[in-house]
Amino acid sequence: MNKLRAFFYIIKLSLENLLKNWHMLLASVFVLFTGMYIMGTLLLTSNSISSILSEQAEHPEVEVICRSELSDDDALSIYRVILSDERISRAHMNTKADNLEKIKETLKGYEDIFQYESEDSEFLYVSFDITLKNAASLEGFSNDMRRVSGVEEVQDNDSIYKYFRGISNVVRTGSIVALIVLGFLSVLLTVNTIRLTVVARKKELRIMRDLGASYAFMRGPFIAEGVTIGLLSAAISFFAVRGTYNYVAKVIERGDNVISTIIRLKPFSEYSHGLLWGFILAGLAIGLVASMFAIRKYINTERDDDK
Repeated sequence: MNKLRAFFYIIKLSLENLLKNWHMLLASVFVLFTGMYIMGTLLLTSNSISSILSEQAEHPEVEVICRSELSDDDALSIYRVILSDERISRAHMNTKADNLEKIKETLKGYEDIFQYESEDSEFLYVSFDITLKNAASLEGFSNDMRRVSGVEEVQDNDSIYKYFRGISNVVRTGSIVALIVLGFLSVLLTVNTIRLTVVARKKELRIMRDLGASYAFMRGPFIAEGVTIGLLSAAISFFAVRGTYNYVAKVIERGDNVISTIIRLKPFSEYSHGLLWGFILAGLAIGLVASMFAIRKYINTERDDDK
């Protein structure tokens, strides 16, 4: 019963101290929230890019476009060359009429401006949609197809793969730098917040010591303050990151068809469990470290006085 009463007393004191120094509480929570929010968004960005890279690597795609003067029948010889290539997983031939239908679908709603007849397909081109077995053969296959007679252009997603890989490296580096800098700032400001309450309650702490209170009991309220700041920041950060992620996912989903095809974000639920626990553990760790640093000097001074 005494231990339970002491626990509730410690919680009560910590809440009272935080409310008295609410301006520093807000500052600490804001800095800690900023650090966690940036780290959370960087981690989700890194994971999303890794997912995109994996998809690009598993399903490297190539579009081969023939010269417009090449008829459907003439393009069959190129199609046979493509199908005989061992690097191919799947290939589909789009005739001139097929590509005309694609244009009509793209310009749907603008029929009063753009009008196409069936015979207009003769001015278009034959194309091939190709999926390779692995990303390692993408560059070589594309170069080989460019040398085939009758091929006008070869478009692949190798540049997209390299682009996202570059972004991924930048994000990883940024995550490490942000972890060091923001982690240090978060601990520093939380230390100052708790230290203010230590200074304000020096007299009260001496009285508690003279009455026989243990140093562990005297530390309790300050540790509870640090933990409260950490957990409050973790909760705000989690909901802020979730809101941002879902908003970006909706924007991409409603955006350009090409972008939504390349960038497919996983549901936030796949990250939520790990992210929430990561925030909670980070908040607890920063709160505990900050509170221990804040009261260490005072406790050591008091022990020296006892000697």
